[in-house]
Amino acid sequence: MTTALTVGSDDPALLSRFGRTLASLPVSYAGAEPGTAPQVAVVSGDRDWPQRATDAIERGCKALIVVDPGMTAPEAIVALADLAERQGVIVELVERFAGDATLVHHRRELAQHLVAVSTILITQIGAFADQASAALDMLRTLRGLGQSVTLDRLWTTGQTVGIRGTAGAMLIEGLATAGTAAAGQRLQALGFGRTLSMTLHGDGSAGPSDIRIANMKGERKWPGVYQSADRAAWRRVVDALAIHASADATVLRHLADDIAMIGRL
Repeated sequence: MTTALTVGSDDPALLSRFGRTLASLPVSYAGAEPGTAPQVAVVSGDRDWPQRATDAIERGCKALIVVDPGMTAPEAIVALADLAERQGVIVELVERFAGDATLVHHRRELAQHLVAVSTILITQIGAFADQASAALDMLRTLRGLGQSVTLDRLWTTGQTVGIRGTAGAMLIEGLATAGTAAAGQRLQALGFGRTLSMTLHGDGSAGPSDIRIANMKGERKWPGVYQSADRAAWRRVVDALAIHASADATVLRHLADDIAMIGRL
């Protein structure tokens, strides 16, 4: 049995991008009729995306997907979260690193391993708009691992953006470099007697990322998930709508917290 959905977006390119993803899910879909609100509204995360997301909710959508949400006023994101919960709207974010399907699948187990870690080192190679955007990419991955980071320093040297902070008693160090060779994020979590390493592609493909844990007994590679971040987000939306899940915009509140912290540095 399939679920029928109407889909709309403020960016026609996003509907084209998601066409193949939707075709691979147990769902039938169509564009919303002129003058009617789509059940699922897709909003690009550039410019004034909280306002456009607010407009979509006020028009009556049942679920909201924000694609690659970027830096904006944190107060506007909090207001959007409040509105989504009042209106019972499901909210999902598509993030190239933090939304990695393998990371999301193993999130709880990863968080348990990180309890015994003293230092996390995260590096990133790829395109980013500015210093704040690079920092946000790294913070969002750490947030996806259950880490609420307090940044002490944010700096730029040449083509590299650095962050330094803490998550509880854990030291956080990050470097993002503009480039194309070996693009992606790499994370090493160092603890007594164990090392957790993770490589996230962030290229939009369904190829699984690589997660390994090494200790005195050897190294174990965790099973990868062959699914793009796009498809993983859509699956969560489809499943939530099918069971009439309660609206929870915590993901937006966490994003607002991360953006506000970057803005203070």
